[in-house]
Amino acid sequence: MFVCNIHPSNQKPNVDLYNYVLNTHVLEKVDVRDLGVHVDCSLKFDRHISFIVHKAMTRARLILKCFLSGDCELLFKAYCVYVRPLLEYCSAVWSPHLKSLVVKMESVQQFFTKRLQGMWNKGYSDRLTLLNTLSLEYRHT
Repeated sequence: MFVCNIHPSNQKPNVDLYNYVLNTHVLEKVDVRDLGVHVDCSLKFDRHISFIVHKAMTRARLILKCFLSGDCELLFKAYCVYVRPLLEYCSAVWSPHLKSLVVKMESVQQFFTKRLQGMWNKGYSDRLTLLNTLSLEYRHT
């Protein structure tokens, strides 16, 4: 038997107010990581997006630091191989719909492209055009 406390108002309920009971046992709220995707007890992916953005930024900085070549094409190919898969893995499941999360995701590619040789004074859309690529937001839709 599954019982859920029902919130009396018509407002959007706070998940922390609910206690789920199964055969008189209160179920604890846990965060889950399945196939590398972090899901919290309210089915939000904010933590997962923060985690992958941090990991992607770390890799992007390592590429810029470790590659001796200043060739934009070579560095961007390294970005596409080592960083972009982190940002796109299982994106059909956790695809960000809040603008703040989309901006957070896009910040990795903006950071990387701005630091390529000769790109620091160009706008983001101009950098994407020169590198012949699309924004992450467009790629997720």
